[in-house]
Amino acid sequence: MTSTGNQQTPPRRPYRFGFMLNTAIGNMTRYLNLRKYAQREPDVELTWAPVSHYTAPDFASRLRFLPAPLFMRARVLQQAWPVLGRLSDFDAVMIHLFEADVLCAMRSCVYASPLRFSSTDEAPITDRRNYPLYPNELAKSRLRQRARLALDLWRVRHTDYFLPFSHWGANILTRDCGVASERVQALHVGMDLELWRWLPRPPRTADQRLRILFVGGDFVRKGGPLLLEVFQAHFQDTAELHLVTKQAPKDLPAHVHVHADLEPNDERLRQLYAQVDLMVVPTTADIGPLWVFMEAMAMGLPIIGTEVGATTELIKNGETGFALRVGDGEALRQAIQHVCDQPALARDMGVHGRSLIEREYNAAVNVPLILRKMKEGVDRRRARRA
Repeated sequence: MTSTGNQQTPPRRPYRFGFMLNTAIGNMTRYLNLRKYAQREPDVELTWAPVSHYTAPDFASRLRFLPAPLFMRARVLQQAWPVLGRLSDFDAVMIHLFEADVLCAMRSCVYASPLRFSSTDEAPITDRRNYPLYPNELAKSRLRQRARLALDLWRVRHTDYFLPFSHWGANILTRDCGVASERVQALHVGMDLELWRWLPRPPRTADQRLRILFVGGDFVRKGGPLLLEVFQAHFQDTAELHLVTKQAPKDLPAHVHVHADLEPNDERLRQLYAQVDLMVVPTTADIGPLWVFMEAMAMGLPIIGTEVGATTELIKNGETGFALRVGDGEALRQAIQHVCDQPALARDMGVHGRSLIEREYNAAVNVPLILRKMKEGVDRRRARRA
């Protein structure tokens, strides 16, 4: 407690934030980075509810009597309950979880607190022609499409602030969904550059094979079959291909190496990035920006991807890599060959990529910015109430 003359000012109480976050695949890295740097903030009390949508078949649960789809939803809510069950205790919550978002939006019709911050790579599918649709979305009937869009727009109206991963997502919210721009700011958690340290690699010699890296949990959706086809037809004699995936086909051509046991932020994965020359993920549908591209750029690699979602916020054509049309095998061949034939250009792309990560995707900078946005929202609400 401080005093000025006869006046005493009570100490400022800490901010109380809850986080309900999806940890599937690349989102696990986001969760780990956010948690690591957020816990360095001295004036914030943090409660975490990381959620996986996968439950092992042998996992013991009293909810097993439920049908499979309901069991999955119930498990999600069970994992979110450390935050979801105590919403009245928090000043603000960050949500990257559909089920929790729906329940919090419903609750907001009665209770104004806590403030709700949506932080996700997704955005409402307002224009299916220009949205990278995943296979499960393509299979939906028109009725389900309209119902989901109506639900998403309703959720938007019941969310206080938005911290989307990309400018692509932010533009959909402000342009198509009518969210006021002051309630939206694109902020990606970013890379843990304390782990992802870059040391310039020696140039590839004339007798060395070009080392190409692909990282993708969903091998087919990430464009793995097209990359294999192009590699076998044009680069099998001069390059080697490293696949980081658990879904690689069984019959693979020569000079293809599979790494099926690597996890997010794995030291072995960082070592693999440091040993290859080029990252190629010709994805067919991704919202982005992709973690694997950020990891590759942090390690000074040029990247080749496709023009989907927010990937072009990372891939600056001719500067950090090449962004191609989805499914264009000939363009993919030319891009790989271009990098192979011009090692100086490849090195420059790697340098520019690392610079972009340091400038815009550094978790040590971005996580405090995210928490600052949450604090500012809470301060505004406290001031109005005062």
